[in-house]
Amino acid sequence: IGTIEERNLIKIDDKKVENLRDALKKVIPADKVESINRGFEVVGDIAVLEVPEEIVPLEKSIAWTLKRMKPSINIVAKKANKTNGKYRIRKIKVLVGENRTETIHKESGVKIKTDLNKAYFSARLGTERLRVLKLIKPKENVLVVFAGVGPYPLVIAKHKPLSKITAIEWNPAAVRFFKENLKLNKFENRINIVKGDAHIEIPNLNEKFNRIIMVLPGESHKFLKETLNVAKKGAVIHLYQFEHVDKVKERGAEIKQMIEKLGRKVKSIKGVRSGYFAPKINRYSYDILLE
Repeated sequence: IGTIEERNLIKIDDKKVENLRDALKKVIPADKVESINRGFEVVGDIAVLEVPEEIVPLEKSIAWTLKRMKPSINIVAKKANKTNGKYRIRKIKVLVGENRTETIHKESGVKIKTDLNKAYFSARLGTERLRVLKLIKPKENVLVVFAGVGPYPLVIAKHKPLSKITAIEWNPAAVRFFKENLKLNKFENRINIVKGDAHIEIPNLNEKFNRIIMVLPGESHKFLKETLNVAKKGAVIHLYQFEHVDKVKERGAEIKQMIEKLGRKVKSIKGVRSGYFAPKINRYSYDILLE
């Protein structure tokens, strides 16, 4: 038997409300509205909010408002304070809607099944995945390290049918969803999934790659020795890092120095902003062209 919950719901006119802050002006105290992050992430039918500690008592009202604004959203959740565990997962807590964290996200013509409490996935990186996709030549041999549930490999497989793709991931739950995603998109014979620690698995690949995508900000550079050994002459590496806006070039110079100490020459390196992380700190892809 269900329970009846009383809510003081204000009618929201979707055509007039452009963002969550505008909608909340009629729902929560005006001095609290500015604490709300203007953006929120939508993964499949789940909307994920950032809720500052000072407005936690208002989180249910905020969640209900967002759900009514967006009929396609079935669940509104909030992120935990920080990423935890060896699988870099920032868990979510359901505030409104069905009590589940599993969903199917659609992006660039592919279906991506995931559970936000078991595997890392960012819908906000969809634009970055498209940017990288456009750089890939038709017959490239591509390696994706820290592949998660497979968003990069899946998008590449969809739009670059002649490319050969290998993906490495060590989170068992992410690998399980990745395999399900191969079936969902009928890519069983297009992507080779390798489960395990990249330090161990990369040297065992016994092949060379035209492009290597390293999707683990803050840790990717620790795997450069292994990836450089499987990079072809003239290969491109996309190495992701969190960096302060004033230190992007400085960090690029450090990465170049690291690579050259490992015995490879860098033809060019450029830090490309690929997302927001914190005030004055962004996610960057260091696009590295090897000689």
